[in-house]
Amino acid sequence: MKWKPDNHYRGIAVTAFLVVAASMLFYFLLFRTSTLGKGLAMVIEVMNPIIYGYIIAYILNTMLDLIEKGVYKALYRLKCNPGRKVKKTIRMICAFLSLAISIVVVYGIVSSVVPELIRSIRSIILNFQTYVDNVNSFIAETFHNPELDETSGALIDKISESVQNFFSSEMTPRLDALANNVTSGVMNFVTFMKNIFLGVIISMYILIAKEGLLARFRRFIYSVFSIEQGNRILHNLRFADEKFGGFLIGKIIDSVIIGLICYLACLILKMPYTILVSVVIGITNVIPFFGPFIGAIPSALLIFVVDPLKALIFIIFILCLQQFDGNILGPKILGNSVGVSSYMVVLAILIGGGFFGVTGMIIGVPTAAVLIAVIQSGILRRMKAKGLPGDLESYHYVKQINPLTNRIEPFAGPLPNGSLYERIHYRGADVSSFDEPLEGRPWDRTMEQIEEEDYEISGRRPDIREDKTSAEEIFVEEE
Repeated sequence: MKWKPDNHYRGIAVTAFLVVAASMLFYFLLFRTSTLGKGLAMVIEVMNPIIYGYIIAYILNTMLDLIEKGVYKALYRLKCNPGRKVKKTIRMICAFLSLAISIVVVYGIVSSVVPELIRSIRSIILNFQTYVDNVNSFIAETFHNPELDETSGALIDKISESVQNFFSSEMTPRLDALANNVTSGVMNFVTFMKNIFLGVIISMYILIAKEGLLARFRRFIYSVFSIEQGNRILHNLRFADEKFGGFLIGKIIDSVIIGLICYLACLILKMPYTILVSVVIGITNVIPFFGPFIGAIPSALLIFVVDPLKALIFIIFILCLQQFDGNILGPKILGNSVGVSSYMVVLAILIGGGFFGVTGMIIGVPTAAVLIAVIQSGILRRMKAKGLPGDLESYHYVKQINPLTNRIEPFAGPLPNGSLYERIHYRGADVSSFDEPLEGRPWDRTMEQIEEEDYEISGRRPDIREDKTSAEEIFVEEE
């Protein structure tokens, strides 16, 4: 009789093989990280043109849509109904036109800003000793204190000596080393330009055939996952694109406007190094929250060494400009494209900057918005499955939840002879009425939004649970 392996033993064998393979892979990842890092670096180096191509296409896509929409509006007004070949030709022309406009804009900015930046930096180096004398004179004329003058003079001389030593002992050897390694530097620059050139070509192919590429991607998703899972993946990807695209494009437009306003104001106020200061303010404004401070501090110090009084005027102007940006211009451009709290903005910038530097500080906020939305969606679905309310207000004063009835039991008031700690930490209805409402925060998702999303994805209306604990039952009136 021929023996045939049982499915049970076959499953055990496959499981054992997967466990051994996973253990070997974990060992390799744990003790061969350098080899893995070199392998990943090689893969990324090979993929750089493709990565650049997708990044350039993502940036140019908004301009392409605007140009294409304008062309089709004009054609429809002329009562023209273009065919498939004509539409493809229009797409190609619009794609190359968006690329040409971008190149002209970048070239115009570089050609007008870079020479001014070089002149400003050269002027700072040549007039450094004059600026040191200006600071000493300002301190002497302002405080009229010989001891302070002597202390500040010694401190400024020490700083000046350190700066001069830096340029003589640090910068010169580095420049010599750069001159010695000029060949490798030129090769790296040539490689970078080659990747950018290939990326531009790839981006044109992506923009021209973006509908077909997206259709292939969607077909692949539905072939691998179930229909409901595919719907959810595509829904989350569209949400991520909305957050990233809305934030990055809006923030770039906002920063350009802020840089131009700063430039015009510095011209009117006759500030020194107008171009340099405006470029610093505009570029650092891309970074949320900390960006204005990162740009304003060195700019104010640079103006201070030339004219201390103008530095004070500049600081006042920057404070007014940031208030205008934060309360008027920023909300008009960005709207609720991200909509995370200030606390999460700070955390996202610190964590993103710690791991990925300046790039992490810029993309940290939209990344946090996407992660918050995904996590909260999962939490709300789990709460709905357990028959519990999903709104945050219901959990402000929860002592426990009755496992038999799923009813929320709030905290009771403190006893008359309660401890001082209990009396301090007790919050009655009169205090609770001043709490900040939660429903006004766009980054807090509601159960109704989750149910509507689930209906769009699955096509099934959820069963509405009647016995929900309302938020009003949480608050306890004081006797």
